Amino acid sequence: MRLANRRIFLIEDNLSNKAIAQLLLEREGARVQIDRWGVDAVARLRALLPVDVILLDLMFPGFVTGYDIFQRIRELPELRAIPVVAVSAADASIAIPTTMEMGFSGFIGKPLDFVRFPMQIQQIIDGGSIWYRPGDPFASKM
Repeated sequence: MRLANRRIFLIEDNLSNKAIAQLLLEREGARVQIDRWGVDAVARLRALLPVDVILLDLMFPGFVTGYDIFQRIRELPELRAIPVVAVSAADASIAIPTTMEMGFSGFIGKPLDFVRFPMQIQQIIDGGSIWYRPGDPFASKM
């Protein structure tokens, strides 16, 4: 199993997207913890340390965005070294440059590719980065 015993923290408000990501990761052996709304995500994340990677949606209802949560994560010394990947349906032509500039470890566009997704997460955990747009045959891996 590619992600055996890896600890993944998923911040995702959409129940369908949450269920799909969780299923894909857990069937590869990962242990997935979830925060659904993003409002208390940082406090919940701190309580669940250690974590190998944080998967963060960018769009939430209300006034909190994934960008806001990312900034809060990076403000805390104990969370700074954990790779954070944006997993979002946001317009990749805007989100990828923004997430790169902010210091995210990658961007994975929705809908998730059921075969690639666990491999993409493993690549991030192994110290790489990934910038993926679904359906783009030239999607880059950095």
